[in-house]
Amino acid sequence: MGKVAAAGAGFVVVIMLFIGGGAVAVVQAVFGSSSSSASGVNCAPVGASASSAAGYGPQEMSNAATIVAVGKRMNVPERGWVIAVATALTESRLKNLNYGDRDSVGLFQQRPSQGWGTVAQIMDPAYSSEQFYRHLLALPNWQNMPVTVAAQTVQRSGFPGRYAKFEPAARQIVGAVQGATCTTSANTGGWTTPTSGTCTSRFGYRGSEFHKGLDIAAPIGTPILAANSGTVISSGPASGYGLWIRIQHGDGIVTIYGHNDHNLVREGQSVHAGQPIAAVGNRGASTGAHLHLQIEVNGQAVDPVEFYRQRGGQLCR
Repeated sequence: MGKVAAAGAGFVVVIMLFIGGGAVAVVQAVFGSSSSSASGVNCAPVGASASSAAGYGPQEMSNAATIVAVGKRMNVPERGWVIAVATALTESRLKNLNYGDRDSVGLFQQRPSQGWGTVAQIMDPAYSSEQFYRHLLALPNWQNMPVTVAAQTVQRSGFPGRYAKFEPAARQIVGAVQGATCTTSANTGGWTTPTSGTCTSRFGYRGSEFHKGLDIAAPIGTPILAANSGTVISSGPASGYGLWIRIQHGDGIVTIYGHNDHNLVREGQSVHAGQPIAAVGNRGASTGAHLHLQIEVNGQAVDPVEFYRQRGGQLCR
């Protein structure tokens, strides 16, 4: 199955689904919370039947609608929706399973032991969809890959050829639920958690040295996301950091991402919150794979955990 993905900040989502000109269901739910279990996001259209598309029933179509709606919110092109739905069809038949091979659960059969999140998080279809897309968007040239290749690269299935079997059904289902949309109202000022993992070294003194950031341990290759929208002011080698990225945001705020395995953005590029910008690495003065996240306000390093807490977010659990 897949590798590590980042947990998103909490927000409110409104999902609207139109199938075959039928009635509309509008459901509001809060998801992505670090303290709740599966959020119960529901996109089921009123009056949907088991023959809604490709022989799949209301619950399966609801989950497909969530996948598409989250893809739209993340500005993923339609081809990405097809890849995601084909993957969920392959892994779970679009059922939000609380069991699977080893510790795999959810629509995409993501594994907590591989860093996808907690069981409660993965069992939230919106959360698991977001994690799938984050990994997909981090793949260079993914839009030109065959569906089965892109899906296999993200999921690492033991049966890589099976994704292609579900591509026709995925296209039919995406066509049926393509009216699903999300609107969000962020409660974190747009600040997104840049990666998920274990917080191993926090802001403050480490012996006689002062650590200016937060270390989040995660496997090499784990996507690193832009914490907020801004402009890349540095992207490349840096003493001690190995390979880093610095992003200028508003209000004198700069975020720094260090020890990267490779970077996906260049100096001068505009980025948006949640955009994949790099991958976790072990370069520079590093003793293990992790992201060094550093936040500076008007040139002064501040505690990232406290910075997020003040904005309603959470970095370490």
